[in-house]
Amino acid sequence: MIKHIVILSLFFLPFLASQTIAPDVTNVKKRLLVLTADESKPNDALDRKISKIVAEIATDLGRYEVIDRNQLESILNELALHQSGIIAVKDILELGNIASANEAMKVQITHYSQKGVPLEEEEEEDKGFWKMVVYESVKGAIRLATTPKNEEPYANNMETIIQADIILLNVKTGQTIDTYPISAAHTGGSRGKSLGIALNQIRSKIFQALKNIYIIKTEVLDVNGSKVTLILGSDLGVKKGTVYEISRLDKKKVLSGREIRIPGKTVGLVRINRVSNDASIGTIIRKWGRVKGGYQAEELVSPPRASGGITIQYNLERQAIDHGGLLIQLNPLSKWGGFFHLGGGSIFDSRNDKDFMFTFGGGINYRFLYTPQFNLGGIVDIPFSFVSRNDDFNNSVTNVLMTPQIGLQTEIMINRKLDLVIRAGYSSSNTLGKWTYSKGEGDDSKQFDAEWDGLAPTLDASGIYFNFSIRYLEIDIDF
Repeated sequence: MIKHIVILSLFFLPFLASQTIAPDVTNVKKRLLVLTADESKPNDALDRKISKIVAEIATDLGRYEVIDRNQLESILNELALHQSGIIAVKDILELGNIASANEAMKVQITHYSQKGVPLEEEEEEDKGFWKMVVYESVKGAIRLATTPKNEEPYANNMETIIQADIILLNVKTGQTIDTYPISAAHTGGSRGKSLGIALNQIRSKIFQALKNIYIIKTEVLDVNGSKVTLILGSDLGVKKGTVYEISRLDKKKVLSGREIRIPGKTVGLVRINRVSNDASIGTIIRKWGRVKGGYQAEELVSPPRASGGITIQYNLERQAIDHGGLLIQLNPLSKWGGFFHLGGGSIFDSRNDKDFMFTFGGGINYRFLYTPQFNLGGIVDIPFSFVSRNDDFNNSVTNVLMTPQIGLQTEIMINRKLDLVIRAGYSSSNTLGKWTYSKGEGDDSKQFDAEWDGLAPTLDASGIYFNFSIRYLEIDIDF
């Protein structure tokens, strides 16, 4: 019996024994060689522009030590190794060794075009096939006759399309490590303005790609309530507002002579509030496990900029739910945020008739109390409601109601990605016009005042209200 126990213990021991792994800490900047295109190309060539954007963003991120074209030329000149022309793959090893970089990045344009396109015109009445052929022919002839020969058609409505690959190369082997396709498109404005807007789109995608290439990892030094101190600061590009995913330590196990690494479970999120050169202090903004010193922290590359959900409003005066709809919140993990909402419902007018209303609006909120499980803040909301009913002569009439609201709001965490949002406050009420209806279509449409037997019904949505919402946060975290 004892022999069997010993044999079973020896068999299962590798499965049970595990060893925690110390947190990975990003303690050095990644040296990155940014390669440029053919030197025979002008400085304003598109691939040169994008290469410059890559170098600028990598520098601003603080986690890269960027070696750009100008620095390379200085190094090469000092060593009398200056070359001209395209930097071929076979040269990457030599240049990388000179710059002591392990990785290089270059931009490859796969498609670029700019052309003028017609402005989107309002729908015109059906002219029939032949009338339309004649109309378009005459319009084209007039355009050709009035457009100078040196001016391209639709010069103030340029369509710009850019498609490119950001290629990450291994300096030692010259092989491609990864490729990050980026693209942008914009229609509108002059040639230069359209290109500038498209390049701004490219800039944001390069920013995201560079963060994904080299994600900041660090360690929790100390936990005091909801305040957390972490290694790393501005020297590695950590900034106020950076969000970290906190997790337990990874574990190492040996199975059949093979070493495997088991990732630790995530326990919460921390937002950085203060930064020094080599340390940072943050607040636990969401927690579903215990956060302890020594745990690992990894930068959340794409913290949610918005959240979506459904909402209903309870009218205390009527003691009933009077409308519901969709809610979109901006900056849901920050102290300052905003929101938009739209929906429908009903309202009782002065005749005690139930009128339909379509509501949209938005506002701002400030979360002055932030804890790991809930927060509390003040809100200002300005909804507009289009109210409809029939007048006394059966005309379908509408009116516009503005109901500014002020109140308090709390967001209570249900799980890692779901929150219950409760708001309470006071709403004032003001109609922006009078009841009207329209007759006719298009240009023939005319507005008329509603017709009533006696006084027109009035609208009043003032009073105490409660809002209940469920919001969803798209957080890219491991469960």
